Amino acid sequence: MIPCRSPVAGRIAASRPLLFAVIAASLVLVLVSALRFQAPELLAQHKVLTDFDAFHIAGRMAAEGRAGETYHMREMLAAQQQASGVRGFMPWTYPPPFTLMMQGLASLPVGVAFALFTLTSFAFYLWVLRRIAGEAFLAVVVAVMPAVILNLRTGQNGFLIAGLIGAFLLAFRHNRTVAGLPLGLMIIKPHLAAGVGLVTLLQRRWPVLFVAGAVALLLLGLSTWAYGTGIWLDFRNGVEEASGFLANGDYLLFRMSSLYASAYTFGFGAAGAMVLQVIGALASLGLLGWACLRGIAFHHLAALTCAASLFVSPYGYDYDLTILGIALAFVIPDLLERCSGRDVLSLLLPSWFVCGFGLGWTTIMTVDTSTSIGAENAGVALIAPALVFLCWRTASLLHRHSGVRTEAGEGLSASLA
Repeated sequence: MIPCRSPVAGRIAASRPLLFAVIAASLVLVLVSALRFQAPELLAQHKVLTDFDAFHIAGRMAAEGRAGETYHMREMLAAQQQASGVRGFMPWTYPPPFTLMMQGLASLPVGVAFALFTLTSFAFYLWVLRRIAGEAFLAVVVAVMPAVILNLRTGQNGFLIAGLIGAFLLAFRHNRTVAGLPLGLMIIKPHLAAGVGLVTLLQRRWPVLFVAGAVALLLLGLSTWAYGTGIWLDFRNGVEEASGFLANGDYLLFRMSSLYASAYTFGFGAAGAMVLQVIGALASLGLLGWACLRGIAFHHLAALTCAASLFVSPYGYDYDLTILGIALAFVIPDLLERCSGRDVLSLLLPSWFVCGFGLGWTTIMTVDTSTSIGAENAGVALIAPALVFLCWRTASLLHRHSGVRTEAGEGLSASLA
């Protein structure tokens, strides 16, 4: 039985019928989405270019010996239009090891590849949440449900990345060298590994760093062997091209969770927004480093590690907010045991807002099917300020209800405030 001050929250956290309902609904959503990827006409719909389409197209181009072209916007757009009949804006900026992973799925039809990738990574994510949060893991799933729905619908890699971070923290907590394996695999999305990398370095876990480095070098070597050394020049050019798009505001910034996106849409301009992004990244990593050196309880440090990682890159998107689920999984037992129903609600609502703002705003803007949502009419980006509030509120509740006010705990709460 899960100790809980709020009977309603306790019932949700331990509800097996709700768990079965979530799994069943997820399977249905993946099946319908697979049809929308593979044969939308069966659902009386037109083809809409979605995230996993870009994954599949990049993998297929790599299989055809055109991996370098995926990092050039003109060639990538032409390939997307040829493959789907739809012209979209999906630059490819993932490192070559992830391109190699997608090449392995490219031999399958897009609907089958989507279902395989999404269900496998979702199962991995749920397994990690269950290992961390125990019986309370369903409450975590409910708290980040909009991000879960987004990844199930689009086939993004949010489950995979969050699962790798959670698996690292699980092994790291028990001082296991195998923690280096998921850390090394984060080479496929390295900007989200800043937090876990910093903690590993500050705690001087040299064997973990050695394994992580070996795994990363192996993946880099495999992709170089598959595509040639020229792939890295193409990759660099792709990143530079994407930086230009970001400075021009060409991305759907309202779906981004970065301070850069919020500042840009509030009129700070590209340079001003980047200054605020750098300040936020340094502040979050500095706070994480301070907490690590002060020796706060590991479950609080793990949650802070996940939260800090979300503030590092200006390219953070709403599908990456599954990482919040890992953070919440480490502290959910404390929250359920110590917080009232009103306290829990004060976390649940902002969590839904943070994870679901992009999805909700897209739905509102496209209710009229004649309206095409683009960078010019997408509105402001509100995820980052809401995320800051959510982190502060969580730290405040944990500190207020802890019963023991340690020097580190008071300092952490004050720093977050």
